[in-house]
Order: sequence, then structure tokens, then C-alpha cells
Amino acid sequence: MLKYILKRLGLSILILLGVSLILYFLIRCMPVDFIRSKIDAMNQGGATIKPDAQVTMYTSYGLDVPEDVVEEYRNQLKTEGRLEELDKFNKEYGNDSGFVKMLKGYLGWLGKICRLDFGKSFKYGDNVVNVIKDNMGVSFAIALIATIFEFLIAIPLGITAATHQYSIRDYIVTILVMIGISLPAFFFGQVLKNLLAMKLGWFYPSGLVNAAVSGMTFWEQIVDYFRHLFIPILTVVILSIGGRMRMTRTNMLEVMNSDYIRTARAKGLKEKTVIYKHAFRNTLIPLVTSLAGLLPSLFSGAIITEQVFDLPGIGNIALQAMSAGDIPFIMGYNMFLALLSVIGVLLSDLMYAVVDPRVKLS
Repeated sequence: MLKYILKRLGLSILILLGVSLILYFLIRCMPVDFIRSKIDAMNQGGATIKPDAQVTMYTSYGLDVPEDVVEEYRNQLKTEGRLEELDKFNKEYGNDSGFVKMLKGYLGWLGKICRLDFGKSFKYGDNVVNVIKDNMGVSFAIALIATIFEFLIAIPLGITAATHQYSIRDYIVTILVMIGISLPAFFFGQVLKNLLAMKLGWFYPSGLVNAAVSGMTFWEQIVDYFRHLFIPILTVVILSIGGRMRMTRTNMLEVMNSDYIRTARAKGLKEKTVIYKHAFRNTLIPLVTSLAGLLPSLFSGAIITEQVFDLPGIGNIALQAMSAGDIPFIMGYNMFLALLSVIGVLLSDLMYAVVDPRVKLS
């Protein structure tokens, strides 16, 4: 077991290095210079960004400094008599090729990532780690509650659809599957919001708290959160149970036609014992595979749903940062999700030994 875990950890580190390399070079190859856009916006706001500050902004994120900024910086150093700094800058930067500059930038950025220094967000003006930490709670709460209800609803419905194939139950489950797979989140969320919030007035249409009311007790706050989050959670649950039900039903039908199931029935075992002890345990094997994406989904946020209901979750924050070209946040957020994905895959591999006694982790 320990040898297997160490082997998987080593492979996980290689995967993270590959993801970081791809992510960094994709950002470097983007045709838009977001730092230049930020500098221009600051200049239009009345601030004067000197060449040395511009060079610091580029180099701090491991990005190429444009040639015009390099020349302006050299002229500034010459004018101010900072010749030692000029010589040092020319040695470190001036003679390198584009690939060498990119490689140095990647290694510098990777070193900061290893120290959990994801840089400072352009848009939010705080460290990327702090921005993720401060806005992750809402997304995590929604995803966790929705995931619990998803499993509680989807798996039993998938089992009953498989054990009653071509019955009314099976057709109802099939319709729910089609709804969950076909409806887009922005459309279905808006329909629920108009019906339950706008017309019936049972819940709040957007936001997380009722800012118009102050001095609420603990239970009043709980009720307020419930009325704000019920529709978003309902949206996520209904749209996510379709795929889980279809997977459970398909795997259950395949297992129910196996020889060992017929043998168990021939021995005179009760149907519930055959279904839940013998068939369902083997159905869990492909379900465990799908759990690899569960961990990142708990923390990544439902971007579209949070946008529809104007929730201050990490998904909504990430979308705004991407729209604003917030390079540090984009790179840090994606590395955070990559780390969670690798951990999720590792946990999924370890779970195989629990649900499948044939698997020996060695």
C-alpha cells in the first residue's frame, strides 16, 4: 500500500509540473498584453507609472518585458545615473533569447508557487491565496449540499430504474435524465428564479444575505441563508442528478445480467440481498471513478449558477477575474484546481481497494 501511494504521489507531482508548464506557456502565448492594459488604465486614472515600475510588474509575474519598456527603463537608469543597476539588468535580461527569457520566467513563477506565493491579483488587489480562501466558502457550501442530495436522489433512482426496466419508474427516471442533461444552467436557473422568487415570492432571487434587515438572530440568519441559497442548490441538484442516474442505471443493468447474480438468485437469496449486497457493490466501481472529479468540483464553484443568482462564490469571482485579464488569479486558480484534481484521482484509486476486493494496491 505504501509503495503504491508513493508511486502515485510521484506521478502526481509530474502531472502538476506538466500542467504548470502548459498553463504558463498558454498564458505567455496570449496575444493580449493585460499588464499593458492595466498600466494604460492606471495612466488614464491620473497615475504615472514609471518604466522601472512597469518592468517590476512584468518580471514579478515572469512575463516578457516589451522592447519599448526595456528601452525606456534603460534610458531612465542612464538619466538617473544608476549605471550599476543598468549593467546588472543588461546581464540578466538583455542578451537572453526569447525562449531563455520564457524559461527563466517559468522557473521563477514555479519557485513562487512552491512557496505558495501565487502573486497579487490585479482586480482584487490582494494575494491570490487570500482571494480564493475568502470566496471559497459559499461555493463549497452549495457544492457540498448539492452533492449530498445528488447522491441521495440519483443512486436510488438509478437502481430502481434498472431493477424495473421498461416500467413507469424507468420511464420517469429517463425523463429526469434527459432534463438534467439537456437543460442549460442559465436557462433552468432563470426559470426557477422567476417562478419561485419573482412570482410566488417564497425565496430571494439573488444575493447571499438580506442587506435591508439587520440585527437578526442566529436562526433568522439561517432562514435568510436558506431562502437565498435554496434555488441555486435546487438548480445544481436537478441538473447534476441526470448523469449520475444514467451511470447508475447503465452499470446496474450490466451487473444484473452477470452470471454471479444468477447464481445468487439460484441459491435462494432474497432479492434485496442480491441487489444491494452483490449487484450494487460492483456498480460502485465505475461510480468511484467519477469521484475523481468530485473534490475539484466542491471548490471550483458553479460559475454559471453563481452568475445567474449573483452569489459571491469563487466561480463568480474567477469569471470576473478572467474577464478583467487578471493573470495572477487565472494562473493561481487553475493551479489550485489542478492540485485538487490530482488529489481526487489519487483518492479515487485508493477507493478501488474498498469497493473491489480483487484490487490489490501493491
